[in-house]
Amino acid sequence: MPDILDQGEVDALLQAVRKGKVSGVGARPGATSPSETAKRGEGEYDFTKPERVTKEQQRALHAIHDIFARGLSSSLSGLIRAIVDVRLIDVEQATYGEYINSLPNPTSFNLLHIMPMDGTAVLELNPEAIFPLIDRMLGGSTGAGSALTRPLTQIEQHLVSTIIGRATEQLEQAWSNLEKLSFTLTNSESNPHLMQIHSPNEPVVVINYESRIGKSQGAMSLCYPYRVIEPVINTFTAQTWLTQAKTPEKNTVDALRLNLGKAALDLNVYLAETEITLADLVALKPGHIIQTGKPANSEITLAIGGKLKYKGTPGVFKNHKAFLATRPARPGENI
Repeated sequence: MPDILDQGEVDALLQAVRKGKVSGVGARPGATSPSETAKRGEGEYDFTKPERVTKEQQRALHAIHDIFARGLSSSLSGLIRAIVDVRLIDVEQATYGEYINSLPNPTSFNLLHIMPMDGTAVLELNPEAIFPLIDRMLGGSTGAGSALTRPLTQIEQHLVSTIIGRATEQLEQAWSNLEKLSFTLTNSESNPHLMQIHSPNEPVVVINYESRIGKSQGAMSLCYPYRVIEPVINTFTAQTWLTQAKTPEKNTVDALRLNLGKAALDLNVYLAETEITLADLVALKPGHIIQTGKPANSEITLAIGGKLKYKGTPGVFKNHKAFLATRPARPGENI
């Protein structure tokens, strides 16, 4: 049989296919149809986008960085004296090239050195997220303004370094339940394409956030190269993280007790209360007696921070005036 078919043989073969006399044209021996593949639960796998992080590890990363978002919200709110809401959007896997291409230009692109992993992560703040913070730090309002699309000035970059410092503190605290990591700002750039610190095909984990300040809304993101955090995430799951988070270490409890013990409170003891006219008040002199209508042996009141807390009696302890608490003050009770 010749290797090349003539036109008559080709026409006969096509006619046989149309009539159903020939099946499986072009199919490989042992190959299965797409419907059979779907029935077996098989699917396509893109080797250019390998998924290195398991679903369970992804949920654990979500839990860690949700704590980071809440901590950063509180820290930035205290810094600019306005409500800042940082909300975690999602945790996704990509390549470093895809991540860089998804960022606006210019933006606040910051490199964070991670120890003891000896690797570099990225904290990126969109202009819509960073300029409202800077505006508020310089005495502006939180109202919605026009989006600025320019690189940061030297003064603005100094203010951003303060914001990044707050973020690294919250990152270290969020990771502390699992691993003691240290994040240090090493470099900042407005053009992300100038920071080719990894290969474009490097697998990375990207955590996306949304920030709200007043009427302004912006985006920010964290990018971890997989090879940097691989030694850490391989040792935990979401369940083990939740278990550790629910049982604070004794050192943490002791530190909280020590810090709270140093808090200063205002104490006031009220002997009695009465009303007099302004003329009588002006005429008061040493030795005058003010009648209150309250018996001398009745209880007096101790207030803590301006709130009535205890009833008791006056006395002397080691040659100092003292108050002996006998019972808690009841709700609505007067002095």
